[in-house]
Formats: sequence, structure tokens, C-alpha cells
Amino acid sequence: MAVTAQAGVFSWGPQADKGTVAATFYQHRAGNIDLAPISDDRLGPPEVGGLPTPTFPYRAGVMAVGGATLYPRLENTFGWLLEGVSGAWSVTTNQDVLDNTVTSFYHHEFTFATNAGYVPWMSFRKLIPGSDAGGTDQLGETFIDCKVIGLALALSSEDPISARIDVLGRTPQFSDGTAFTYSNTEFESYESIPVGCVLNGYLQVPGFSTTELPVTAANVTIANQPLDVRQEKVYGSPYLEDVTIIGRQLTVDMVVKWTDPQLYLDILTGSTTGTAWSPSPWVEDLDILALSTGLATGTTPWQLRIEAAEVMYQVVGGIRLAANNAVMMRIQGTAIAPSSGNYYTIHLGNEHTAYTWPT
Repeated sequence: MAVTAQAGVFSWGPQADKGTVAATFYQHRAGNIDLAPISDDRLGPPEVGGLPTPTFPYRAGVMAVGGATLYPRLENTFGWLLEGVSGAWSVTTNQDVLDNTVTSFYHHEFTFATNAGYVPWMSFRKLIPGSDAGGTDQLGETFIDCKVIGLALALSSEDPISARIDVLGRTPQFSDGTAFTYSNTEFESYESIPVGCVLNGYLQVPGFSTTELPVTAANVTIANQPLDVRQEKVYGSPYLEDVTIIGRQLTVDMVVKWTDPQLYLDILTGSTTGTAWSPSPWVEDLDILALSTGLATGTTPWQLRIEAAEVMYQVVGGIRLAANNAVMMRIQGTAIAPSSGNYYTIHLGNEHTAYTWPT
């Protein structure tokens, strides 16, 4: 018989240090989980003697690669991933992500650490379902010493926001999956998933206009570029010595409905009424707010907000006029180092009190 994936479980937890598996794991629903051990199996070079065929195999090491696609619940567990991709966390009590006073609500902020290259160690687990009636032949995979190397959010005007998390890790382990336990005994509510059509959500370039842009779809990607794994390997060990982050970047890609030429002209000419191309790149800010369908407390939904102070924007492909189609403009932006303050800030509003990384 075929074994279906529905009973599988994806989970993660913060590590106190390198080489120490997380003491606490948080489970979260996922749509597609491909985090897996990658064994670097190779064939040796050709040799003289005998048949004209490969003569010996060997293994060059092992690592954990991949991730998962999920619809983020904002009640608690997703915050650990936000700290994992960013590096630092702080909180303001009795405040939402727009700085309004909301009793018993917590405004979490995730940014770079003082050491801007720092990304904390995390553990991830994948439970592979079994085939027998009691589920006793489940296989558990634990991935230790992982770092989040990518977080991509897909924002649609009519769909739930989805997140793709990508991980690079040092050490995979295998065990009986029935022994896995989780800090949250139940999955978080679907009501805390942000949805693109919820009223008061927006995507803005405040330096251009405080009115939200008429965006039909957008993608926000946070990338932590790791050092080439060939430079991480050391003699006498099959594992990566470290997962070193050598570059960090936030990008946004959005499709905007054409309402007037002002934004287009401002990007290309530096003025909403310009007539000549400007040699100066167009740099402005970015502010995105996503809200859940349900309410966390009173009239306040769960909230996710992304801000970047300085973003270089460009029009991609010009303005295409296609019969029986609306006029659209595709814009890409890349955050650059600001003169002061945070490179980016991810805000999470919920009723969870703290994301204190273990030490």
C-alpha cells in the first residue's frame, strides 16, 4: 500500500549552542516538506586495470539541505523562524505592530544582531509516517546545527500568505519517530494565518506616497548566503565545520496595477513629472502589513509587518500593452545598507510573551 504524507510533522526549535540539539520543538503544519539528509555519494576517477567501468565508490560527506512551504500561523511558533533568519529579537508589551496601545498584546521586532553576520543555530525535525495501523514504524529525522538561509513570503490579493523556509545544516540523525514530543501539543489555529484580502493590510512605499500601492501579487525574500560548502569542510570530518553567512539581502518583487504614470516616472526620472531619464537610482523605503482573518484579542488581529528604510527600486521589462489585459507594472526592489538604523525590521504582533533564545 502507499503511505500518505498527511500524518507527517515538521517542527523546529532554538539551539543553545552548536552541537546541542534543541531542548524544545514546535510543530507547525506544512504543505510541502523537502528538508532531507544529503549524502554526497561519488564514484572514483577512472583507473587502468580490468573493465572499462567505474571501479570504486566513496562518500565525501553529509549535510542537511532543503526546507518547507507553509502557511504561517502567527500565534507563536513562526516567531522562532523569524528570529532564526534575522538574528536578534526585542519586544514591547501592550502594543501592536503599528505602535497602538493594545492590552496584553506583544509587539515583537526581529532585526540583525549587533554582529550583523550572526544567525543562530536551530534544530529541525521531520516525522515520516509509518504504514502499520498503530503508526509504530514511523521514522524520525532530526537535523542538528542548522541555520536559516532563506525565508520567502508570497503575498497574493486573494490567497493566504505562504512562506518558504530554507535551511542548511551540519548533522542529520535518524530515530524512532514515535518518541518525538512538542512544546505545543496542538497545531495553532488557522485563524492566525494572514490573508491578502483582509481589510487594512497594505504594501506601501511611504516616501513616495502614504497610500497603499494597488499590488496584485508580491514576493518578499530574505536571503542569508552561506559560504561555499567546499570551504566549510575540513580534513578528517564528514560534516561541515560551520555554516558561515557571508551575505544578507532583502528583496521585494511586486506587480502593480497602472493607475497613473507618477510612480513609473519617479523611478525612471526622479520626478513624478520628469521627462528625462535620471542617472541616479531610485531609493525609497518599504512598508508591508499583513493581517489574519481571526482576532487575537478584542478587535486586534494577529499581525505581520516588514519594514526596510532604504530600498533601490527598478521597473522590470517596461510597460507591456496586451489586448484584453489590464496595464501592469512589475517593480523589483533590493534593500541596501541604511545610513543608520536597521537594515530591515520584521514585526510580529501576537499574545506570546517572548522569544528568548536559550543559552
